[in-house]
Amino acid sequence: MPTTRSLFSFEQFEQVLQKLAHTIAIEAVTNLRGDIRIVVHSGQLSQVETDKHSIYFYANHASYHERPSNKYEDWWGFDVEEKLYTTSAHSTKISFNAYQGKEKETEEKITKFIEKLMAEASIKAVPRFSLAEHFA
Repeated sequence: MPTTRSLFSFEQFEQVLQKLAHTIAIEAVTNLRGDIRIVVHSGQLSQVETDKHSIYFYANHASYHERPSNKYEDWWGFDVEEKLYTTSAHSTKISFNAYQGKEKETEEKITKFIEKLMAEASIKAVPRFSLAEHFA
């Protein structure tokens, strides 16, 4: 499974994905089209699944997947988790599935989506402390 890194923290991802999940859930309930699954634990959404989107929240892990059409090859998404090691200023690890030969294209799509999502929420990435940079 290909991976990339992000300077956005897991908490920042969780914040914007919760907001997106609420928007998707409200739209799905308002329109009542297709299958809808909404799960809430401890006052926060833990799962929102519609015909077009799915967002799942776990302790230190979240995933977003989009199905723009019925064609499997059009589906895309990513999983984000807190990066535990401190060898770089990146805060999170982003894993994604991609067809062979389409890894770069999928990574670019995910990067643009994340940049747009964070910009709309007015969230700025803050690089974390890096031992490699500190001792360089």
